[in-house]
Amino acid sequence: MEVTVLLFGPQADLAGARELRLDTPRDRPTAGEVLSAIGVAAPALTGSLNVSRLAVNHEFVAADRPISPGDEVALIGMVSGG
Repeated sequence: MEVTVLLFGPQADLAGARELRLDTPRDRPTAGEVLSAIGVAAPALTGSLNVSRLAVNHEFVAADRPISPGDEVALIGMVSGG
């Protein structure tokens, strides 16, 4: 399944793109599998993945959450501020 992952801010800058298109071997990969695939597709993001989360359809998800065709997937890095 092809999964498009939206990127923002410094992570988009590191990857050199606002989105990544990932081909996953499974029909419904888990969020954890997508995070791993991001590290392979964009090695520059590897250092930030341990402090990042995936949001699917505007909600943070656990690593075991399956991703379905048509889901909006976004990589959300650490956010600070007050």
